[in-house]
Amino acid sequence: MKLKSIKKKILIVEDQLIIAMDLRLTLEGLGYGVTGIAGTAEECLQYLEKEIPDLVLMDIMLSGNVDGISTAEAIHKKFEIPIIYLTAHSDENSLLRANLTGPYGYIVKPIEERDLYTSIEIALHRFSIDKELKKNEIKYRTLFEQSLDPIFIADESAVLMDANQAMIGLLEYPLKNILGHKASEFFYDYSEYEAFIYLAEQNDAVSDFECRLKSKSGRIVDVQITLTKYDYGKEKGGGYQGIIRDITQYKLYFEELIKSRQELRNLTSHIESLREKERTDIAREIHDVLGQSLTALKIDLSWIRKKLNPDDLELIDKTAVMDSLINDVIVTVRKLSSNLRPGILDDLGLAAAIEWQSEEFKKRTGFKCDVVCEEIPLLSEEKAVALFRILQESLTNIIKHSNADSVKISLVRKGDNIEMIIKDNGQGFSSETLTNRGSYGIIGMRERVKFFNGTLDITGAEDGVSVHVMIPV
Repeated sequence: MKLKSIKKKILIVEDQLIIAMDLRLTLEGLGYGVTGIAGTAEECLQYLEKEIPDLVLMDIMLSGNVDGISTAEAIHKKFEIPIIYLTAHSDENSLLRANLTGPYGYIVKPIEERDLYTSIEIALHRFSIDKELKKNEIKYRTLFEQSLDPIFIADESAVLMDANQAMIGLLEYPLKNILGHKASEFFYDYSEYEAFIYLAEQNDAVSDFECRLKSKSGRIVDVQITLTKYDYGKEKGGGYQGIIRDITQYKLYFEELIKSRQELRNLTSHIESLREKERTDIAREIHDVLGQSLTALKIDLSWIRKKLNPDDLELIDKTAVMDSLINDVIVTVRKLSSNLRPGILDDLGLAAAIEWQSEEFKKRTGFKCDVVCEEIPLLSEEKAVALFRILQESLTNIIKHSNADSVKISLVRKGDNIEMIIKDNGQGFSSETLTNRGSYGIIGMRERVKFFNGTLDITGAEDGVSVHVMIPV
């Protein structure tokens, strides 16, 4: 038998010199290196201080006051070296003591070469595996203990078997009051525990399960738990490994954000309401005061023209020009008043206002405009104004961006909702373009709809853009 080029070094601890020398020759013949032969515990420890071997062959029965088992115990306190016991015969008590030292094998005297080689190779292989496992265990334990997130290990019955420092900090219990207790004891709501453990049993894993835990001080902690089931086989059983993330502060921030957004939405709605009132007041003032004044001027000018001498052509021409100017101003006043607040919206309702707006849009752009509107009974003024302003903003965007020549507008009631659709046949756009454009008009449309718990969907395809509004009646 020949070994690989790297020689493994072995220390022989045997008090019978002939057996030790014969063992040395056998080992060297197998390709191992022998660092020395020790006959007592003291000699063994002296050899180890000078050179660390890869393995120790230890006779259980050594001469002197210290036997091989006690020597092995002393070795394990200072060194990490695998030990194989050499024995001719031992009583049961000695074997029990020897097993407690974690030997890597036993070789019975007289020693056979094949048994020696097999035992040494198995021991060296096992030791290398144990070293790697120990290294991995140290890594795992370091990660386990230093993790900022609480980590726990439980058995198949959900009894906690291990927990890290972060888990102790979360639950505020000492480790002894966590280990051996069922996980259900730390859930604030037992029904949440039942749902959680059901998912774990059904799927062998749970991801980001939201629930509440209770600490020793009575503090309720909002958490997300991620759990994985492991199984070592029928004999060794299995259990669960879990990570907990404390989201209490996150939920507080989220609730505060939702509250702030709602307050902002309420403020926006209030501002829009004030703007609509101001528009209505200004439109009324323009229509009633300025419009009436212009009408009075037109009447007075007509009276003056009747009093003029037919031969005074210059004055007649001047009054004609003035009459034309007054007519132009009256048209402008009406247009301003309608733009600020169409009287038809208040007098005849939303459907009539949409039809009027579409006619104005058609005159202005020359687009083909198909309108299908039905009356919506008992529609509040606020919702009617919101839908009308969304229509105006959509038509403005069509003029600016679409390159269309046809628009379809519909207003219908669907169950408990009002549905309005504005669709053009223009160039369309991608959802990314809509996001990057950052139109304040579109933001305003969304805010108007959200205030009434409605939805606004804007989709752009090759055959145009569709604005789809749904608002509860």
